[in-house]
Amino acid sequence: MCALNYHFKLWMVNDKNEAIFGDGLAQLLEEIAKHHSILEAAKQLDMSYRYALHRITLAEKRLGESLVIRTRGGAKGGGSSEVTAFGKNLVTQFRQIQTTVETTLKKPA
Repeated sequence: MCALNYHFKLWMVNDKNEAIFGDGLAQLLEEIAKHHSILEAAKQLDMSYRYALHRITLAEKRLGESLVIRTRGGAKGGGSSEVTAFGKNLVTQFRQIQTTVETTLKKPA
């Protein structure tokens, strides 16, 4: 018999059972924190800026909390984005639960 492993997808849902937060949004927020730019974060993850912004906006709407503070640039650019403390905490919680589940599934039965 070949070796079998578990793979899973983990995401957070709200009280309406709407998907709010998963690995993709966690990665996006991590990249925004690193680059201070939604555009650069989207490029790093090979997604469009519009899609990245949509993911953030939808999650913020469903959460009722801001995940990213966006500052528009002027004619010469210079805008920036910062992940809020709430957003950073959500990423931390998600990664901790993800690690716990992975560790649990790797334990021999």
